[in-house]
Amino acid sequence: MKFGWLDWIIVIVYLAASVGFGVWARRYVEDMTGYLVAGRRVRVSLGVATLVATELGTVTFVYFAELGYVSGFACFFLGIAAFLGFLVVGKTGFIIEGLRRHNVMTIPEFYEMRYARSVRLIGGILLFIGGVLNMGIFLKFDGIFLTEVMGFGPDALAIIMTVILVVVVLYTVLGGMVSIVVTDFMQFVVLSAGTLLATVAVLWNVNVVDMTAAVERTFGDAGFDPLVNPRYGWTFLIWILLSTVAAAALWQPGTSKALSSESPAVAKKVFLYAGLTYAGRAMIPMFWGVAALAYFGPGLDSASAMPRLLASVVPSGLLGVLVAGMLAASMSTYSAYLLAWSSVFVRDVLACTRSVDFSEQATVRITRISTGVIGVFLLVFGLFYKIPDTAFQYLSVTGAIYTAGALGTVVAGLYWRRANSVGAYAALIMGAIGPIGFLFLEKFRDELPGYIRFLGDVNVAGLLSFVLAALGMVVGSLATARTCPPKHISAEDTL
Repeated sequence: MKFGWLDWIIVIVYLAASVGFGVWARRYVEDMTGYLVAGRRVRVSLGVATLVATELGTVTFVYFAELGYVSGFACFFLGIAAFLGFLVVGKTGFIIEGLRRHNVMTIPEFYEMRYARSVRLIGGILLFIGGVLNMGIFLKFDGIFLTEVMGFGPDALAIIMTVILVVVVLYTVLGGMVSIVVTDFMQFVVLSAGTLLATVAVLWNVNVVDMTAAVERTFGDAGFDPLVNPRYGWTFLIWILLSTVAAAALWQPGTSKALSSESPAVAKKVFLYAGLTYAGRAMIPMFWGVAALAYFGPGLDSASAMPRLLASVVPSGLLGVLVAGMLAASMSTYSAYLLAWSSVFVRDVLACTRSVDFSEQATVRITRISTGVIGVFLLVFGLFYKIPDTAFQYLSVTGAIYTAGALGTVVAGLYWRRANSVGAYAALIMGAIGPIGFLFLEKFRDELPGYIRFLGDVNVAGLLSFVLAALGMVVGSLATARTCPPKHISAEDTL
């Protein structure tokens, strides 16, 4: 199919409307609370839409589709894991209810309340590094999708990435969280329509029988059973279940939606209802990836197989709606992530090195500047960095730089009275060792001695991060209980 004039009109009108909403939303940004957490006025329906939109970017479609293309139906269990993670958090209020009750704007703020300011600084640095590295491939994968679907070819990748970045940074800087929440609802609707239409077009051209046969022919049993698939197995399964719960409750861009909610009760409902959509969030693009395997066969670049399929089977006009929907997804994800990482950098890194906090006006101003700087880094990193293994595993292991230590630190801080600052230091640092070590060692995997070669396995590194973080918290707290008594949060300490 050809990306025609009607498709261009749909996309251009949508982009113009999104930037216009960003400008319009600026009038409702009254102070720092309004800029970072939308004045804590988000209710259930809008909160669900904005959370789903935040966690469903174009990169999400591409990396899940890549898994479908390289591993068949075996990857579908990840959709169930995502559903279970958000269901647990939403049903029980695990972590998010406590954080919302303490009125924090970023998760490292809780570290200072419960432990010490220096713990907040370390936690903020790890969150910022892990978050920005995690986001580092977003622009590239979004660019791959658009260049394939719109027919530009790989030579236009840098231009497409730059255009996406400029549009997103512009309306994020102008409106902050208010802009994000308002436009996310519109983006949620457009994305849902585009996804539905694309799925119908895929099924019209590739039937399930042919997909099943292609998976059987290419992968055998490993295409259906994750436990026998060499990419997965028990280690990966346990790691992902832990990681999903941790990311659901503690990944700052998503958690910020809970912190923007009217109350802890609303925060729980937002996560519960959003969790009901997460199986489809993973499985629909995985299904497209399997369809690409059946349509083209193996051998294509795994990241571009699904976009090439959609460009081939979705008719003109509907293709414009699909691209608008994907741009909607990207803008929701980028805006929330950029605001999350820039606010963490300003409030939890820079401010923690000062004896006096920044004023609200300075915080908003520096956050806006940081957003632009992070955006430039993402452009350069995305163009030149070659990811190890699949995009999904890269995202999971970079996320673990922060989430492994944060899970132990926040859970112990909320639910274990004996947790102290030494345990928090140990949990944060030990949780980051495995993922950071993997990012270095995987480049030399074949040269490593046999007895430590397992450290170059992404699944081992991911699971090890959570084990080490838990040990660090428990052993560190118990070993120093007398010399470093725990600090407990009183009503007066709540922000």
